[in-house]
Amino acid sequence: MFQRAFPAPGGSGRPPGYPGSGSWPATFPGFRDGGGGGRVKEIVLYPGNWLYNAGIVGFLRVLEATRLPGLDVQSFLSSDGTVKISDFPDSLFEKENVDGVPLSLFSRCFFQESWDLLLSEEKKRGIDRERDIAKVIQGIWGVLFNVYYRGFFSADTNKIFIGTKKDPKPLLQKFDEFAIKAITPVPAPSEASCSFCGDACVTFDYKNRFSCEHSQLLGSSASTEKGMPNSFWGNNIQHGLPICDRCSFMLLCSHLALIVLADGSRIFLNAPSFQVMWYLHRLVREIYARENIASVREILGMSLIELALRLGVQFGVWTEMNIEVVSIRGKEVSFCSLPYEVTRLLLDRGIASSLSEVGEMSVLRMVLDRQFAQILQLGERLLAIALRPKGEWGKQEKQYINDNIHLERNKESGAKLMDFAARLFSLYALVQEKLGGDRGEPRGTTAGVS
Repeated sequence: MFQRAFPAPGGSGRPPGYPGSGSWPATFPGFRDGGGGGRVKEIVLYPGNWLYNAGIVGFLRVLEATRLPGLDVQSFLSSDGTVKISDFPDSLFEKENVDGVPLSLFSRCFFQESWDLLLSEEKKRGIDRERDIAKVIQGIWGVLFNVYYRGFFSADTNKIFIGTKKDPKPLLQKFDEFAIKAITPVPAPSEASCSFCGDACVTFDYKNRFSCEHSQLLGSSASTEKGMPNSFWGNNIQHGLPICDRCSFMLLCSHLALIVLADGSRIFLNAPSFQVMWYLHRLVREIYARENIASVREILGMSLIELALRLGVQFGVWTEMNIEVVSIRGKEVSFCSLPYEVTRLLLDRGIASSLSEVGEMSVLRMVLDRQFAQILQLGERLLAIALRPKGEWGKQEKQYINDNIHLERNKESGAKLMDFAARLFSLYALVQEKLGGDRGEPRGTTAGVS
């Protein structure tokens, strides 16, 4: 689990071909000088490990939630897989008084989005997320800093809006100042560099050793008395991976990228491109809301089909690299990915359209399992049945139809069944064409997935 979670200490964590991959340059290429007297104008965020990627996707979700006219998240998504942010509008940081604490729009949206995602409907009942922002923060604060990021900020809800004699600054104000400072670029490099983004042009002012305060799943415990450090990485609180304030905040957004399934598990679709990740997550949320999908693999398959159909664009090299589902169940993390061959098929618009017209999960499973010959066999058997009058269909024929076809539109008459068989033949032909045609023995005759 840990080997998949992070690049080895000292490694870039970037896919090959990115600027600065390998050894890090003295000046991080992710920050570009706008030419205005050394003022930094652009931030470039590169994909890294899945936890960091989830944080960036969650951060983008917060920005989208602000609904500011000058803040178009999709314009930040570059075709080279990076996120490029030229500037933030001043309105993002405009303050509103929340129980005596001046709070930016950015922070307000962070808490509102967290409240929407993490609290049950019962706990949200009677609270208006827009008008009752203080109640929203009160309700979500403990979940964030006593469960997900325990200890990063104090979970004492009595100190959210009111300071103490020892520390007069309320916790909410501390959070807001930290969040704004974290996403504000600095032109001068620091002496340290971050193990997550590799950047030196960032601040290192708060909680700058990666620990369980950043991630309960992967971070080390604050001390061996309270828990076990991640010894594989030497990741204890004294000698752990250095992490900048910006990446720390990004990790605090990682929960916003996770999709909660019916069985209580959470998933994140990881890819070497933020553009691909952003659109995949939007599609998966929509698909899962309307479809009864049993497996993570089927979710990934259907999302790739939707990606090909709706966007109608080619993501080039990014779709040829690994796209995986990170599945979190309790404290266990597992990974599921599709073979390269299957990914190429599902992202082909003609094949995606054909699968969508077929509409049967059983046929999608044949593609996911690379059992392509079964598509042809199913079509042949159904055509043989459809050529006979429906009144002559025996018990076995009817059972075979019901076992393989669930949509009524595909089987309600002999003509519909014949049309469905024709769609299967068309799908099989498209698959064979994409794969380069038959090479001796038909493709997909072997069982299992390599």
